[in-house]
Amino acid sequence: MKMKKVFGIEMEKKKELLAVLDADPYAKDSFAMIGYKLKEGSQVGADGKMLYVYVSGDEESIKKVGKRLEGLLVEVPSETEEKIIAIITDEEDKAATGMGDIFG
Repeated sequence: MKMKKVFGIEMEKKKELLAVLDADPYAKDSFAMIGYKLKEGSQVGADGKMLYVYVSGDEESIKKVGKRLEGLLVEVPSETEEKIIAIITDEEDKAATGMGDIFG
């Protein structure tokens, strides 16, 4: 079953976060292979001092992602997580619809 999860990282740790996100891009369970979306808090109507990493996948992949981000993570309130997931899901749906319109 596919899960959706949002991890929060303080903006001041952006450099460290990007190093983790970019590490070993060809590994089977790398962020590049799993796929992620990175949003600044101000982009999603949340805390502007935060970065949010959205991932979706099976439970095991989500756990591995969380372990890689240990030491950087800040708790994301469930209502903020739900809001970010809804925004990203909406963006993905609009993109898919747009591609359908183009290639119909």
